[in-house]
Amino acid sequence: MLSYLKGLLSGGLLRKLAPRKTRFAAVDIGFREIKIIEISTEDGIPVVTAFGRFPTPADALADPVDEDALVDALNESVPASGIQTKEVIITISGDRVITRHIKVPLMPVKELEAAVRFEAEKFIPVPVDELTIRYLNLGEIESGSEKNLHLLLAAMPTSFVYDYYRFFTRAGLIVAAIDLQSLGLWRVFCGLETSTARAGTLGILDIGASVTQFVVVRNRVIQFTRALPVGGNLLTHSLAEYYRLDFQEAQRMKEEEGELLNTEAAASATTGAMQVDFSLREGLSELVREIRRSLDYYMVQEGAMPVDRFIISGGTSKLKGFREFFAEAMEVPVDFGNPGIPGLPGGDSEDIPFDPSFAVALGTALREVVE
Repeated sequence: MLSYLKGLLSGGLLRKLAPRKTRFAAVDIGFREIKIIEISTEDGIPVVTAFGRFPTPADALADPVDEDALVDALNESVPASGIQTKEVIITISGDRVITRHIKVPLMPVKELEAAVRFEAEKFIPVPVDELTIRYLNLGEIESGSEKNLHLLLAAMPTSFVYDYYRFFTRAGLIVAAIDLQSLGLWRVFCGLETSTARAGTLGILDIGASVTQFVVVRNRVIQFTRALPVGGNLLTHSLAEYYRLDFQEAQRMKEEEGELLNTEAAASATTGAMQVDFSLREGLSELVREIRRSLDYYMVQEGAMPVDRFIISGGTSKLKGFREFFAEAMEVPVDFGNPGIPGLPGGDSEDIPFDPSFAVALGTALREVVE
């Protein structure tokens, strides 16, 4: 009888008695900024009710993380953001998480966990007992005459998971879940009813300071994900080297003076603007190479289809002229995605409908809303 009561309390009865949640908040700690956002579903549709961007303490995400600095930063930024819930969903930087796409034979759900751990042992050079391993079933795929399950596997050191839970708890927050940044990007640009990215093969790029998330989606189904170890810091370092500036001053220069010139603008540009353009392109060359390598790797996968357009997000995508530069480099249309829900953080111009720095945070907050 006791076990039966425990089952009821931990299962459906408790869920039925508990009030339905209508507010969901997410915290995305990047190398340069902490993004916080909250959505409400009280009226049946998601609406952004609060958000904020705040600087990440210098070197706080080094290994090991500077827990005290992060706790202090959260204690300041969370109240300033205006969110009303203390329960948050968080993301962990892509370079801390190992992800792989794997194929396994069709099998019952209860057998999948053991199969996933067996697959993880093949490519992760860390004992699986020291890892927290999860998987997402992306559906059935055909390989020749056989049918397999396409799984997205994610693993990270369990000690690292505990570290994050601990310092969020010290900041007075409850971690409801840890989410993958790539899944958040899918929700924002493909999962919402208001999303326009529903047909064809779409590449999504979220270009952060040091990591770029790359996701390929075909007809709203995730086909491929990869975290690239490059980002906007490449441009900052290029400016710093060219102009002999320290990193912070080069970062300021990039944000305030940086612009990639098109042919028409270059014809009448000043020498100074041309020099900035040249330096930025030097930094971008490595980013483009990494993206092309990932595209090449994706294209050799069975059943891969060419990407027919890109959506870009992340802080680096706001650089003036970046969209046009990247469209020319990839030879396909490139757009800033628009989730199309009320209350979004505003963009810098008509071409940027919402602040793309919030794409990951918004998608993370939508975790319990978008299936």
